[in-house]
Amino acid sequence: MKSFQIMGRILKATWEDLFLLVSASLVWWIGVLLIVTAGPATMGLYGVTNRLANYKRSNMEFFWSEARRAIGRSWVLLGIILGLLLLILFNIWFYGSGSGWLRTIAVAWWWVLLLFFMIAQYLFPLLNQQNEPDVRQAVRNAFVLAMRSPLYTLLSLLFQIILFVLCVALVLPILVLLPGLIALSSNFMMAGLLQEMGLAEPPPTLSDK
Repeated sequence: MKSFQIMGRILKATWEDLFLLVSASLVWWIGVLLIVTAGPATMGLYGVTNRLANYKRSNMEFFWSEARRAIGRSWVLLGIILGLLLLILFNIWFYGSGSGWLRTIAVAWWWVLLLFFMIAQYLFPLLNQQNEPDVRQAVRNAFVLAMRSPLYTLLSLLFQIILFVLCVALVLPILVLLPGLIALSSNFMMAGLLQEMGLAEPPPTLSDK
């Protein structure tokens, strides 16, 4: 399946650009811990990995340029993501702590949470993919991609969960590699769908190298 081919490309890119991913991840952690730079730091991390997913040269210079490119919009998108996540989790807790039919509603909110994560993985990759970052367009296109290829999107999410579990189990990688891995995976999966739709450049062939 196409999704497994892209997973292979993600692992290959991780090996080839390991130092870059570690560097970007560490800077991202610093940006998040400072709080006020969390949005731009996330934009920078996804900008670096977006170039890798589109088979372009990438380095830390692109982290800084992408972080500066859409400071306000990166915060708006991050705020939307965190706000919706907190709202969904609150509803799961509220209805789950009840009884009878209330717990049935809680089950429905668990499905909403799954749909949320399926869509959310494409948001920052799509914002970085745009020549002129537009939050509304990124949200709309993320929903379209998730609904257009739900199985592919679900496998992408499961792959990222596996990466997360492995990094947590190994302890150190959660600090130095996990953010870059998740961003790289999201970008590659998003690019794979766009390539299928003819909206992104296909992967280079042996003859191109």
